[in-house]
Amino acid sequence: MNKKPVCYRQGDPRWGAKPYRVPGETSTIASAGCGPVCAAMVIASLADRSVTPEDTCAWSVRHGYKALGQGTCYSYFQPQLAAYGIGCRQLLGDRLLNQPGHPVHEQVRAHLREGWWAIALMGPGTWTSGGHFVLVWDWDERVRILDPASSADNRTNSDPDTFRREVRNYWLADARDHNREDNMDISRLTDEQIRQLLARLQKAAGETPVSAALTPELEEATRLGITDGTRPGALCTRAQAAVMALRAVKNPHT
Repeated sequence: MNKKPVCYRQGDPRWGAKPYRVPGETSTIASAGCGPVCAAMVIASLADRSVTPEDTCAWSVRHGYKALGQGTCYSYFQPQLAAYGIGCRQLLGDRLLNQPGHPVHEQVRAHLREGWWAIALMGPGTWTSGGHFVLVWDWDERVRILDPASSADNRTNSDPDTFRREVRNYWLADARDHNREDNMDISRLTDEQIRQLLARLQKAAGETPVSAALTPELEEATRLGITDGTRPGALCTRAQAAVMALRAVKNPHT
């Protein structure tokens, strides 16, 4: 599963009442800032934790991406994320209209499996009566969403069929490096990496070396690096068992 991004709400009292508008409007971050709030969640998660919706809304207005009488322009996301070194692209030139079978949905799901996140424009229905941007951070049996306007379960852990019917467009944000951190493939680890991993697991479990003499079998296992000889009678985790099995494969004559 991907890592859950930083969560911001557009109605947060720290910035909700502040303006997000161009001349001739009275809109605020709370009423119209869902797009820049989604961008702020991505930026704060991937590049700069100090960035808030107030910053991204100001950037949007300053660079001409706040649409008069509407929300945020579709062209906003790519340059806003690029300003922080984050890759982003819009998937569709025209928005969808009740097309749950459109192939773009599976394209997005495949990208999410690779570690991307997706900003989605939602149409009338569960999320909005007009238009509303949300941040999709994973998609398994449910669509995992950070909604700038709500924490309701049906809006943050959505039924995929409902989501597909109501989504209008997608922007992909490249979070692959972030989501790959600490995801190690044990089959590719060197001997030293395996030794370090086992040491970290033992430290996390609060293990301490035993003072009693090791049995001959444990001494041999320690010599081969299958174990470091601590807590010989303790149960091991699945991860530790995997390390031991890999060691055994690497030493088939034991």
